[in-house]
Amino acid sequence: MAITQRVFDRKILCCYDSPWRMNDLENEVHILRQEKLKFEQLLLQQKKSVNASFDDALEHQFWKDRQDRIIKLIGRAVFPAIVIYFIFHCVSLSMNYLSADPLYRERDIFRNHFSFAGSWLALLIIFTLAKHPQWHYLYGKIVPYIVFFGIGLNSAILLSMYSLPLAWRGSIVVALAIVFVYVCSGLKPKITFLASILSALLSIVYFHWADVQIASWVVLNALLLPNLVGFALALLVSSTEKIRFLQSIIIHYDRRIYALMNQHFKDLSHQDALTLLGNRRGFNEYLSQTIIDAKQTQSSFALLFIDIDFFKLYNDYYGHEQGDQALIQVAHCMSCSLPDKANAVRFGGEEFVIVLHHIHQAEAEVFAQQLLQKIRSLDIEHQRSSVAKHLTVSIGLTVYDGQDNVIYADVLKAADQALYQAKALGRNRVFVQYLNQ
Repeated sequence: MAITQRVFDRKILCCYDSPWRMNDLENEVHILRQEKLKFEQLLLQQKKSVNASFDDALEHQFWKDRQDRIIKLIGRAVFPAIVIYFIFHCVSLSMNYLSADPLYRERDIFRNHFSFAGSWLALLIIFTLAKHPQWHYLYGKIVPYIVFFGIGLNSAILLSMYSLPLAWRGSIVVALAIVFVYVCSGLKPKITFLASILSALLSIVYFHWADVQIASWVVLNALLLPNLVGFALALLVSSTEKIRFLQSIIIHYDRRIYALMNQHFKDLSHQDALTLLGNRRGFNEYLSQTIIDAKQTQSSFALLFIDIDFFKLYNDYYGHEQGDQALIQVAHCMSCSLPDKANAVRFGGEEFVIVLHHIHQAEAEVFAQQLLQKIRSLDIEHQRSSVAKHLTVSIGLTVYDGQDNVIYADVLKAADQALYQAKALGRNRVFVQYLNQ
C-alpha cells in the first residue's frame, strides 16, 4: 500500500487501475465478512434456542434446501426402501394372519390388504416425484395430502380391526408412521401437524359413522400422542438442520473470501512492486498462453520490447530514487496508452514488454511510434543521454500471425533482436523484426 500511496502522491494514476482493484477487493472482502458475521450471529442464536427464527427469505431457502436433500435421499433409496417395505409387508401380513381371531380373520386380513395397497400407492407417488427432477417442485404440494389421506386411511382401517391383536399392532404401526413422517418427510412441522391432526379427525369421523366401538385411550395413544412426540422431534431435528445449514453458508463465505485473497496474492506475485505493472514471472505464463490462443484462433498479436536509453547513466547521475520515479512515469505512460485487452509488464530493470492482441503489423508500428513520441513528451531530463536531452526509449517490434512452428522463445527472441537493432541504429527509434527472419 505504501507504493500505491507514493503513486498517488506523484499524481500519475489517471490510467492505473491497480489501486482501484485493491479498493474493490477490500470492499468485496469487507462486504463478505459483514454478511458472514450476520450468519455467525444467527448460528449463535440457533444454538441457544430451538425456537430461534430466520427471516422469511432465509426460512424459505432453508426448507427448500432441506426438501431438496430429502428428495435426493428418497431417489437414492428407492430400491432399498421397496425391499425393506416388502419384507415388512410379508412378515406383518403373516403375523396378522396367525394372530387374527378365526371368527374375523377373513374380514381383518382383507382390510389389512387394503391398508397395504394404500401404503404402496403412497410410496409409488413419492418415489415417482423423487425420480423425476421436473416434478420435484410438486413434492411440497402433494406430500401433505398423501400424509392426510394415507394416515387417515390406515388409522381408520387398522384401528377398527375386530381382532384385538391386530388392532393393537395397527395402533403401533400408525404411531410409528406418524413420527416417521414428522422426522423424514422434509415438510415443515406445522404442515405435518396440520395434515396429521386432520387425518386423526377424519379417522374419528369414520369411527363414528361406521359405529366402530373403540376406546378413547386407543385413539389418544395412536393418533394424538404420536403427533405431539413427532412435532417435538421435528422441531429438534429442524433446529439441528438449521445449525448445519448456517454452518454450510458460513463455510461458503469463508471459501469465497479465501478465493479472493488467494487470487489477490497470486496477482501480487505477478505484479511489479514499483511500477504496479505485471512482472516477468506472470509474463512468461501470459505469453505462452497468448501464443496457444493465437494458434487456436488463427489470430495475430504484436510484441514490443522496450528499453530506456542509457538508463544506467541516468541512475548514476540523478540517483536511484529519481531513477525509480522515471520508471514509474514511463510505466504510467505505457499503461495509459494501452488499447483494450493489451498488457504491459516490467520485464526487468529498465526493460518493458507490451503485448497487443488482434493487431496487424502496420497498426502495431503506428502504436509503437505514438508510444515513442509520448515518452519523449514526458520531457524527463537526461543530461547523460547521447541521443537527446530528455529520456527516450528504443522499441523492438515483432508480430505473430498464427504460425504453427513458433514457440515462446521464438517470439521473445525476435522482439529482442529487433530491440538490439533499434539500439544499433542509434536508439530512440522503433525497429521491426519478422519472426521468419
